[in-house]
Amino acid sequence: MSQRAMIDGYDAAMQGAVIEAYYGSSDFYNFGFWSDATQNQSQASEDLVARLLEFIPPADRGGRILDVACGLGASSRHLLRHFAASQIVGINVSELQLERARHNAPGCEFRVMDATRLDFPDASFDNILCVEAAFHFDTRAAFLREALRVLKPGGRLVHSDILMSTLPPTTEVRTHIPNANAMTDPAELERAILAAGFARTEVVDATAQCWTPFLRSVRRFKAAHKRPGVAAARRSAPLFFNPEYLARFIRHYVLACSQKAAD
Repeated sequence: MSQRAMIDGYDAAMQGAVIEAYYGSSDFYNFGFWSDATQNQSQASEDLVARLLEFIPPADRGGRILDVACGLGASSRHLLRHFAASQIVGINVSELQLERARHNAPGCEFRVMDATRLDFPDASFDNILCVEAAFHFDTRAAFLREALRVLKPGGRLVHSDILMSTLPPTTEVRTHIPNANAMTDPAELERAILAAGFARTEVVDATAQCWTPFLRSVRRFKAAHKRPGVAAARRSAPLFFNPEYLARFIRHYVLACSQKAAD
């Protein structure tokens, strides 16, 4: 699958009655972070961003932050709780998604950009957020190097990531998940982050809080919406409404905080 086909596929999958019903018209599109108190997918998705931001000490939330693969801007909207709009920059490969992001997070800067080729000078940001997207990048390693480059000394990359085993060729093409990103153990991601040049990292296995409850939630949703129109729409978003397929390859869901040397 070309990047254009991947973009078109996500543009189509991230809109419509089914996705709005499941995500409560929140414009989120991630697995979320679930607890016993979580009521729905929208809350779980919001809580995932909140959980990632907990890695950044409150005293360090006043600088410039880059929201990588910001999607429809729901994560950027959440950032407005902690950062001034003038300090938030969101990037994505889809201009169509960014149009919605500008509506969701007014005053923030949004630009079409590839996460593996960041068009920013060195040391441009105090922090970087990336929610559930690095496994798509061609490659994750290239993104980590670019993130390190554009961070200021002492800056942090906080991101959630999906670790998958090697995919069959047809699955790799269909999902635009490069096999170069294949990993089956959080320790592998930790080593990759350090190899990219980060001074330190903390990788937390959150499979039980993110992927497992999301899978249960989608199954319940599918069981409650067994109508022909819904079934057809579900097929347009395979990562979310055919989760049993990717369950064969997903090994871990992780949260990571990686810090550049302060020097």
